Formats: sequence, structure tokens, C-alpha cells
Amino acid sequence: MTDIRTFIVHPGTPELAICARWRAEAFAVLDAGFEQELRALESFAADQTHQVALIAKRGGEPVGTCLLVPSEIEPLHQVSPWLAGLYVAPEHRRCGAGAALVRAIEQQARLRGFGRLFLYTISAAGFYQRLGWNVEERVSWKGFDTVFMSRALAPLTTTAAAG
Repeated sequence: MTDIRTFIVHPGTPELAICARWRAEAFAVLDAGFEQELRALESFAADQTHQVALIAKRGGEPVGTCLLVPSEIEPLHQVSPWLAGLYVAPEHRRCGAGAALVRAIEQQARLRGFGRLFLYTISAAGFYQRLGWNVEERVSWKGFDTVFMSRALAPLTTTAAAG
């Protein structure tokens, strides 16, 4: 991986607007415009107890985003928590940003005491499998052929928790 770093997005930060724009453009299934996404992310970022929004930057430039959420939109599986909304700007794909965001979300889940993480994907099952995720089931979700995946999270060690 190159010089990609991940950061927690807080209410009022300029990165929230970038994430909202990406989400409004990339996730049509959400049926939300930029303003609606921005308001939702502001509210979401205000409570980081069981959830978090991350942004990846490369050389200080925002390149992607991902969420740790307690529940998925209209889930077929009643489990928690979820990795959701992974997005990397097209010009920054295949440089390690997606993997960095997934690993950072996994770490955020561990820090919150979770031992397993879940996700739905339509087209990226191979990507997640390369990162250690397991296919649990293939389903139809909101009319899309979707893969339900999970990943067991190793518990934090005392050294890792302190670092």
C-alpha cells in the first residue's frame, strides 16, 4: 500500500461534504441527494459509540470513505455490525485505499468490542475474499444478486489496544 491513511470523520469537518457527495452519486439505492446525505452523515458522525464514518486520504487528498453501521438498510440478516458504503474515487482505485478502509473499519469494530463484522456486496466478493472475508450466502437484496459476507475479528491484544 502507498501513503494512504484513514481518519474518523467528525461533524462539521469539510470531509463530510465530500463523503456525502460520493454517497449521493455512487449509491442510487439510497435514493438520497447531496443535502439529505450531508444531514444524515452529520447526525451519524455525532454518535460514534457503535458506528463511525472514515475517510481515506492519499497525500492529504480525500480518496475514499467507508462506514461501520449497527444495521444495514432493509437487511435480510438480523446481525450487527456492518461494513457499509465502501467507496473509492475512480481515479484512486487499485492503489490500496479500499483495503486500507476495510482494515480500518475492522479495527474500529474491534475497538467497540465486536467479534464479527458483516457486509453485502453486489460486485466485490472477490475483493473482500482476498481480505479474509467469507461468503455466507448468495441472496436477492433489493432486486440485486447480492453476496452476504462475514469476517471474524481477532480480539484486540493489550499491545494493539494501546497502540
